[in-house]
Amino acid sequence: MTKYLRNIILILVMTFMFFGCGQVVPPGTTVILVKPDGLTEIKHEGVFKAWGRTKAYFVDTKLKSFAKNLDILCTDDINMKVSVKWVGSFKVTEATIDVIKKKVPSVAVDRGDIKGFELSLDQFFNTTMADILSSISRSVVSQYKTDNIREKREIIRETIKQRFLKRMQELKYPIETTDVLVTNLDYPSAVTSQRTRIKQAELQDLENAALAKAAVAKAKRDAELAAERGKAKLVEAQADAACNKVRATSLTSEILAVKQLETLVKLAEGPNNTVVVIPFDAIRPGGLQETLINREAIERLTSTIKKR
Repeated sequence: MTKYLRNIILILVMTFMFFGCGQVVPPGTTVILVKPDGLTEIKHEGVFKAWGRTKAYFVDTKLKSFAKNLDILCTDDINMKVSVKWVGSFKVTEATIDVIKKKVPSVAVDRGDIKGFELSLDQFFNTTMADILSSISRSVVSQYKTDNIREKREIIRETIKQRFLKRMQELKYPIETTDVLVTNLDYPSAVTSQRTRIKQAELQDLENAALAKAAVAKAKRDAELAAERGKAKLVEAQADAACNKVRATSLTSEILAVKQLETLVKLAEGPNNTVVVIPFDAIRPGGLQETLINREAIERLTSTIKKR
């Protein structure tokens, strides 16, 4: 092989090595290339090459969430079950690379497009963030009584979030927080049962009060109705008394004559009576006529009094 041919082959190999066999940055991943001299290069997308002693670190930058379930003792000596969730991702920049390399555990991988070292957000949260989130949550929630902790839920959530963000900034952690959520606030089962019994007793008291109120209203209506009926009977009795008084004090002899005449008429209506005896006073001149007139007057007067 001539020297010329060897040079051509060498040039082709070097060109192939320089331009070919590159790796593509996987979706949702940032690649940090650490060269032998310590210099770093960040690749968020596209093709990268890791030759020789250059190391490739694959950082999972997808949005994830992690929850901590805590038992927190409140000021009324009751343990509240609280679930706090952090939602966020890695934030890979020139300023955070050193922290990532120092704080994030790396694992050697050879899986599909990922060949090198993987930096796991799961491990970073569990080893460096979880305890901080738990501590802040305990310090905030423990200041409340369980009786009003739920109505203060949004205030509690916002307080935990702001304190957590401040702490992450102080530590210069390579993460970006989307939100901090308080996803659950539960009383212990014994407290829940007690509150259920109290609620049932309160509902029973409300029902009894409503029934008592209805009974009082009905009794009041019955009393008013009875009073109205009593008034009506009193008016009727007064009318009867007035009529009797008229009968007893006015036109006494005439009333007797009218009654006598009515009795005789009824006797005459009987099937066995053929002879009618008329008293002398009833048939004396003017007597029968006056009797009938007085009878009509008494009936009109009695009717008028009853209508009042």
